[in-house]
Amino acid sequence: MLRLRRTSRERLVLSIVGIALGIAWFFPILWMFFSSLQPNSELLIYPPRIIPRVVTLENFRTILFSGRGVNVGRSFLISVFLSSMVTAGVLVTATPAAYAFARLHFKGRDVLFWLIVATLILPVQMFIVPVYLLLDRLHLLNTFWAIILPPIGPAFGVFLLRQFMLTIPDELEDAAKIDGCSPLRFLVQIVAPLMRPPLVSLAILTFLGIWNDLLWPMLVIYDSKIMPLQPALARIRGEYHGTFEAGTIMAGAFIAAIPVLVIFVFANRYIVKAISTSGISR
Repeated sequence: MLRLRRTSRERLVLSIVGIALGIAWFFPILWMFFSSLQPNSELLIYPPRIIPRVVTLENFRTILFSGRGVNVGRSFLISVFLSSMVTAGVLVTATPAAYAFARLHFKGRDVLFWLIVATLILPVQMFIVPVYLLLDRLHLLNTFWAIILPPIGPAFGVFLLRQFMLTIPDELEDAAKIDGCSPLRFLVQIVAPLMRPPLVSLAILTFLGIWNDLLWPMLVIYDSKIMPLQPALARIRGEYHGTFEAGTIMAGAFIAAIPVLVIFVFANRYIVKAISTSGISR
């Protein structure tokens, strides 16, 4: 009886803590949304109001159709295209590489794998200058390829998928070989369906990483006609220098946050499952 009471109390405490953390996480998003619906004059009122007294869509109209030389709607679609292309490229390259490190046996396999994983400890800033110079020599600056090519073949993706593949029993592969299944067919028809959680989580993490990237697109994209959403919003923010257009800026931030919120709501369970599984190895 005492144990049941203790368990109930622990669940109650955990529930309260979880609700508090959820409110703390959701409050800035709610504030951003309500601020985007208020005129800028209302945002200057002290004390600030969470629920807007005056609701207007003027901030969204300004950010979408009067973007100070930047078409935010087009930049939104460009970001969707670039994030999708990079995500597809990462899945296509990381999956066979992870399969080779997990299931195939060749000389130097483990050493090569850990050398690839070791690159994860290096800061991204180390690669900016050499990759930029390489793209410049290839005449790929100010093109979509400057954003699509560098992230393809990530060490984290290879590590994540390889760790999951190690959990697949050898007996399954042996049975497939007896039935005449080639390594490629085994990967496509047997392994890939079993790897839905890590593949989905890798796709989500890659998509969000490219979607939220600001520094690299600002360095390699100069033309506003092919500019992704994040640098486009940063350019608009620079145009408002010296003025306080918080409502307009909040509207742009909310537009940029929409895919992130949608992905988190519908696919967060895949991320949790894949990350927990990646720690299992043989």
